[in-house]
Amino acid sequence: MKDSCTPTFTLSIDWEDFGQILCRDYCSLITQPLKTIDRQTNIILDTLSETNQKATFFILGMLAQYRPDLVMKIASQGHEIAMHGQHHVNMRRLSRKEAHKDLSDSYNLITDIIGAPIHGYRAPYFSIDESNLYVLEILSEMGLIYDSSIFPMKLRRYGIANFNTSDMLYELPNGRSLVELPLTVIDWKQKKIPVAGGGYMRLLPKFYLDRVFRDLSKRQQNVMLYMHPYEFDTEYINCSENYPPGTSYSKTRTFIANMRWNLFRNSIRPKINALLQSYNFITCLKKAENVKKHTHSPTVLGCPQ
Repeated sequence: MKDSCTPTFTLSIDWEDFGQILCRDYCSLITQPLKTIDRQTNIILDTLSETNQKATFFILGMLAQYRPDLVMKIASQGHEIAMHGQHHVNMRRLSRKEAHKDLSDSYNLITDIIGAPIHGYRAPYFSIDESNLYVLEILSEMGLIYDSSIFPMKLRRYGIANFNTSDMLYELPNGRSLVELPLTVIDWKQKKIPVAGGGYMRLLPKFYLDRVFRDLSKRQQNVMLYMHPYEFDTEYINCSENYPPGTSYSKTRTFIANMRWNLFRNSIRPKINALLQSYNFITCLKKAENVKKHTHSPTVLGCPQ
């Protein structure tokens, strides 16, 4: 039975191809994605259809340019299409001008594919922190309604310490406003613990996650789950299959990547299925629209110039 309470759960999919990104990182080449993205996308869509739930897909531009048919398939089933940037680069490494180009290229590509505007964004690697909050201003100037890039705790590679864990509408230095939908963390023994996606979802046991999400639901706390297509795939993934013949690459680095990304993937589908069957889910856009109606933080995100 799904809870009768106001829905606060959202499943977001960072729609990207594992092998394509690693080939870009390890070989400095952007290649066509493998056909495994078909299987992985279909698994997600079938899972959502079977549970009568909708999700938000943050579409990566360099994958969409090769597989616009899959983007259209996702949209045709009523799921929200949002953007994940064009080339899956760490936004902290880009200048404001470069960030604007990446976002604009992604927006134009995806809206051309689906023939409709998009309203939300998630930065690759959750790479929005105190150093580049101007990205939120760029998003607002493009007409987007929300962002979902901020981890509300400081981790080694990303996050903002002590950031508000609640969904909130914020004012920006450019005079516009934007809804931020942060990733879900929990308080445990006076520390914040990430629980709601990716490797955390793979590593944490199902009984523990069941208890965590049951408690979050009772407290009406926002829950933002984030997953990737490969995590739904139970077949072994070898990222080197994406490397063009004759490509020079580190076999040790590739072995470590394969070991890391195949770890505990078989546990994902039962965990996600249980959540989809137990709670009401809404898209990021619907959540952001609700937030705009009911919240408004006096905090200005960023520094006026």
